[in-house]
Amino acid sequence: MQSFMKGVLIGFLLAALFPGRALTDNGDRPAVMTIEPDVRISGKLYSFTMDSDGSYYLADNWAEGSVTLTNGETARSELLKYNSFLGELIWLAPETYTAVQVDKNLVRRFTLNLPGMTEPAVFQRLRIRVPLEADSMNIYAQQLYSGDIGLVARRRVVVTGERLESTRGTLRSVPRLRPDPVYYVLIDGTDAYEVNRLNRRSLYRIFPEHRREIRAGFRDERLYIRSEQDLIRAVSIINRIL
Repeated sequence: MQSFMKGVLIGFLLAALFPGRALTDNGDRPAVMTIEPDVRISGKLYSFTMDSDGSYYLADNWAEGSVTLTNGETARSELLKYNSFLGELIWLAPETYTAVQVDKNLVRRFTLNLPGMTEPAVFQRLRIRVPLEADSMNIYAQQLYSGDIGLVARRRVVVTGERLESTRGTLRSVPRLRPDPVYYVLIDGTDAYEVNRLNRRSLYRIFPEHRREIRAGFRDERLYIRSEQDLIRAVSIINRIL
């Protein structure tokens, strides 16, 4: 995908591209956006123009939202997009309509006012251990339920195949995309456990010592886990029991 992703840092053009919002570049280091009042966000210019059958984004249109950095500073009323395929937050400069990929390491959380939602979607940055590997990955995850035991979703998009189409006599392949969210149960806000499948057994594996109480709670509520809403309800029940 790197061939389709062109992140370029052009120092002598940055001041012209971002009037009123200084954007500076120091050699090979990321550019820095200064957003009033003096909120500094590092990032790089963003271009992603790959055709697909399905969307790469959580929402195709720009949405208003906020970005809170690890230093506690917050930029509000910004135009944002979330590229679910790349797992990256994109910011739009309103004066020039230039897109910037925000440096993930500096983001603590961000919000998006998405169509059809009465409350903003809240995303937090997490470091998740990769199974069978010593390394971990940096991800954004949407908060679905908050408590001593919480639930978040990584809004992932995956390629499921391809569609061939002819353009001016030339045959080309277009990837087919579909949403494929990954859910994590958070315990005390620190430890994240992946929910392997949307069923009750996956939650029993996370809480083996409380399997009997949780199973009884699900039975009392007549709960079967077949959807995201069922999973949210299940975590709320576990939070109440434990």
